[in-house]
Amino acid sequence: MDSYKQTIVKTLIWRVIATSITFSVSWIISGNLEFGLMIGGIDTIIKTIGYFTYERVWNIKKQK
Repeated sequence: MDSYKQTIVKTLIWRVIATSITFSVSWIISGNLEFGLMIGGIDTIIKTIGYFTYERVWNIKKQK
């Protein structure tokens, strides 16, 4: 079972990777750097919270 620290580290590493992808795709499609950064930022906030919550729920269910 992952500790909170491990979950946070995994969450942050994944977010860097995923945000880079989201930012790049948004920038390429729109041709607008600021738009890519905005979409990447919003995506990061929402999905970081979602992933952390998912990991914690997963670990609770594994205990049962």
